[in-house]
Amino acid sequence: MTTAGTVEHSEPVRHVLEHCEIFDHHQWLEVVLSAHHDVTDRDLSVFRSGLDAVAGWRSKPMLIHMQSLRGVSLEGRERIGRYRHPTPIAVVGTGPVDEIIASFTLRSPSSTRYFSDRVEALLWLGIAAA
Repeated sequence: MTTAGTVEHSEPVRHVLEHCEIFDHHQWLEVVLSAHHDVTDRDLSVFRSGLDAVAGWRSKPMLIHMQSLRGVSLEGRERIGRYRHPTPIAVVGTGPVDEIIASFTLRSPSSTRYFSDRVEALLWLGIAAA
């Protein structure tokens, strides 16, 4: 808090990976996937390693931007389908292909929901629009 009694918002910590970026907003995570990319099992392994570099990542809700993905490999779909995140995951897409691809994450045991609007996704996660 500042001396005026307002809350200071620090900049998110940015982690750049091969096909995505992770922004640690300290109370929540924002993941931006590379546009027009086919996600593979290897990409998911790199992503997991990147998450491990974020302090307390397991306790933070996650917002994932799909960015018009081209597809997800069979192995990637299986891995996503088994993954359980302890906090909610909001997936934001830009069109029908993203929504179809997101359906694989919606089948996971995690609390996951698809949105076409970032603000609605943040509200669902319980985060004031940032």
